[in-house]
Amino acid sequence: MELGKHLDKGIWGLADKGLPVFYGVAFVVLVIRVLPEEEFGNFVLVQEIFLIISGLAQGFALQPLLKFVAEEKAESRGIVSAGFMLNAVFTLLCALIIVAMREPLSMMLNSPMLAPLLLYVPVMLIASLMRNFTLVLLQTRFMIKEIFWVDAVHFLGAPVLVYAVSKMHAFDTALDLIVINIISLSASSILGAVLSRAMLSMKLRADPRHVRKLWDYGRYSLGGAGSYLFSTKSDSFILSAFTGPVQVAVYNSVKVFIRVYDMATQVVQMFVFPAVSKFSSKGEFGTLKVLIEKAILFSTVGMTPVFVLFVGLASPLVQIVYQGRYVEAIPMLQLFAALSFVVPITAVATNTLLGLGQARLGFMISLLSLLASIAMYLLCIPSLGAIGATVGYVLSSFVLAWLVTYYMNRFVPVSLHEVLARTNDIKQFLKNRLSRA
Repeated sequence: MELGKHLDKGIWGLADKGLPVFYGVAFVVLVIRVLPEEEFGNFVLVQEIFLIISGLAQGFALQPLLKFVAEEKAESRGIVSAGFMLNAVFTLLCALIIVAMREPLSMMLNSPMLAPLLLYVPVMLIASLMRNFTLVLLQTRFMIKEIFWVDAVHFLGAPVLVYAVSKMHAFDTALDLIVINIISLSASSILGAVLSRAMLSMKLRADPRHVRKLWDYGRYSLGGAGSYLFSTKSDSFILSAFTGPVQVAVYNSVKVFIRVYDMATQVVQMFVFPAVSKFSSKGEFGTLKVLIEKAILFSTVGMTPVFVLFVGLASPLVQIVYQGRYVEAIPMLQLFAALSFVVPITAVATNTLLGLGQARLGFMISLLSLLASIAMYLLCIPSLGAIGATVGYVLSSFVLAWLVTYYMNRFVPVSLHEVLARTNDIKQFLKNRLSRA
C-alpha cells in the first residue's frame, strides 16, 4: 500500500484532526485565561464524563459498524440500522444513569457544584448522537473532506460562539461553555445528516441477525474502549476526589496541549483500521505488514517536533499562553513530551488488532492497562497532586504501548529493524513530492 497515493485524503485527515488542536488553542485564549479555576475544573469533569460515554458508544456500536461496512461483506442497509439502534439505546441508557447518580458523583468528586451541571450531560449526548453516527458512515467511504466539515462546525463553531458571548456579557461559568457546546454539537449533527444522506437509508426495524453480529463484536470492543477511556481519563476523577476541582484545572491546563497526540491517534485510526480490516479479510498479510511498518515510522517522525517543543520550550509556551497563570504546569508539559515516542506505536498496534477482529484480545489488553493506570494514579496522586497524575499518565501509556505491541506481533510480526528500514520510503516519498513541485 503506497501511502503517497492517499496524500490528498491524508491532508484533509490532518486538517480534520487539527481542528481539536485549534479548538484547544481557542479554548485556552478565550476560556482558561478568564474562567475561574473552580468553574474550569467543573467543566472538565462534565466534559470528561460526556467523552467517556461517547467513547463507550463508539466502541460498542459504531466501531463494529465501521469494521463490517469497511469489509464490504455486510448488507449495508441492515447493518446501518442495527448500528444506529444500538448506538442510540446505549447512549440514552448511560444518560439516564448519569442523571440518577449526579448527587453521589458530585460528592465523590469533591465538587458540590457539579451535580446541577451533570443534568446537561444527556442534552450533550443527544446533541452529538447523529454527529458521531454520521462521522462513522462517512469514514466507511473515506469521505475525509466531508468529515472535516462536520467536525469544523463544532470545533470552529464553539470558539466563535464563545467569542460572541464574551462580547455580550462576562463569560465566567461552566454552564455558559456547556450550552455553547450543545449548540455547536447540534449544528454538527445536522450537517452530518445532510452530507451522509445517501448512506442513511435505514430500515425502521433492525434485523436481529445484524444486531447480534454487532453485539458479538461490540461487547468486546466496548470493554476495550471502556478500559482505555477510563485508564486515560480516570486521572482527572481521581485527582478531583483527592484534591478538588482546582487541581483538576491546573492539570488540564497542560493537558490541553497534548490534544496533538489525540490528533495523531485519530489520523492513524482513520486510515489504519479500515485498511487492516480490508487487507486481512482478503488475506493480503504481506501488504498489511508493509502498511503497519510505514504507519509506525511516518507517525513517529511526525511526532518528533512535538517532543522538541514540549521539552525545550515548555516554560515560554505556558508563560505566553496563560500570561503568568498555571506556571506550575510547566514541568508537567515536559513530562508529557515522552508520549511522542509511544503514541504512534500504540495507535497503530491498537487499530491493527481491532481491524484483525481481535476485539476480545483488545479488551483484555485495555483491562490490564486500566488496572496499571489506576494503581499508578493511586500511588502518585495523593502525595504529588497534579504532578503525580502526570507521572501516572505517562507511565501507564508506556505500559499500554508495550502490551499492544507484544500482542500485535503474534499476528503480524514487526521488528524495530524493519520499521527503521522504511526510512528509505520516507526519502523516496519526499523525493517524489519535490520532483512534482
